[in-house]
Amino acid sequence: MTTLTVNIQNDKDLPVLQEILDRFGLPYAVDSESEYDFSDAEIAGFMKTRQDYLDGKTTTRSWANVQEDLNRAFN
Repeated sequence: MTTLTVNIQNDKDLPVLQEILDRFGLPYAVDSESEYDFSDAEIAGFMKTRQDYLDGKTTTRSWANVQEDLNRAFN
């Protein structure tokens, strides 16, 4: 048995790779190194906060501060 480790940089590539592995009948496991797993609702909230900041509707946190949190979580 041979093990292949692939570091996927673009999340959109994962389903494509999974489809290929499924078609070949190859077993695989997906291991996310992120210690943060955000739901779609949480990500939508982040994007709304960003837009509110850009629109001048909020000043509680700067977008740079929010972006630092997101970069730390996803990179």
